Amino acid sequence: MINDDPLALQPSHVRPLIDFTIEPMCRLYAYMGRKTNLAYALVDAPHSLLVQSYHPREMTSGLLNADGFGVGWYHTRQDLLPFLYRQVMPMWHDVNFLEHLSRFIDAPCFLANVRSATVGQPVQITNTQPFRWGRWLGVHNGFIDNFRQTLYRPMRDRLSDICYNIVEGSTDSEHIFALFCNELVLNPQLSPVMVLRQTLQIIFSLAQAARTSVSAAIILTDGMYVLAGRCARSVPPPTLYWSQDAEKLQVASEPLDQENQWYPLPENKLLLMSLQSEPETYSF
Repeated sequence: MINDDPLALQPSHVRPLIDFTIEPMCRLYAYMGRKTNLAYALVDAPHSLLVQSYHPREMTSGLLNADGFGVGWYHTRQDLLPFLYRQVMPMWHDVNFLEHLSRFIDAPCFLANVRSATVGQPVQITNTQPFRWGRWLGVHNGFIDNFRQTLYRPMRDRLSDICYNIVEGSTDSEHIFALFCNELVLNPQLSPVMVLRQTLQIIFSLAQAARTSVSAAIILTDGMYVLAGRCARSVPPPTLYWSQDAEKLQVASEPLDQENQWYPLPENKLLLMSLQSEPETYSF
């Protein structure tokens, strides 16, 4: 299955030439519903996350997502925190995950990512999504332009000691997740989707002051709700699609199949999904 694709035969360090004047992009996926195996969405679907790692259809830049991947999943026991599996190798090289772990793990909710690293950012576990804090998992696709020189310090300055210590790596994605967690702590009166909106408003305000660009497709979950957002400043935002039926809900950078009805999330919109209600959208 994997070896039929020529990209799977390349060494992991071999990358096609890419126009790095635009930041690379990742691919995201979230599932919540009846307890299910990870393998269909991540490996076996016609346009699974594995396929999107070497043949994405809607990336605005870059050709591959070869700089690692990760998945976070929840147990049916509510007293257990979500589990993580993260790798720095391309997904197509991790036979242990593709042929074994993905087929062994069943979960009622999981979040996954295949990574295309920003130039200059190390390919290491601490920079690999999903990120986790308590029961929250988060993934982000997009970029803060020239992050280290623009919003790195202003975003870190807003973090409490607890949320400052969430950050283990160096990516803008992890800082966005940490800022969301920080706003959760500071604003217990707000619903999580309103916390997400406030987090993005802070980031965009800082970006405007720094005269830098921001591009964001974000998915967050606590195992009970799935939050998503799609927005940008000065550049187009990455794609996000959602699907929901009586048994499950899904959010993805690109539709996985034609069996489910997928709807594009409009630009500058937030999405709140749960199994107990219809999807709700909010303006950013």
